[in-house]
Amino acid sequence: MLQLYAVPQFPEGVIFQQDAAPPHDGNVVREFLDTTFPQRWIGRGAVMAWPPLSPDVTPLDFYLW
Repeated sequence: MLQLYAVPQFPEGVIFQQDAAPPHDGNVVREFLDTTFPQRWIGRGAVMAWPPLSPDVTPLDFYLW
């Protein structure tokens, strides 16, 4: 669905960000993201890592991350 409907609508050079849901962390998903958004996606296993999953994330985590 992402490949057919969403990706064609994205502007050139978009940085894709996904949440840390377990289904989004599969090898097939990461291969697709590496191919479609090379060096431009945020999530588990990406060059741009997802911030720590913590309920006590501070404002500095948002500013400096």
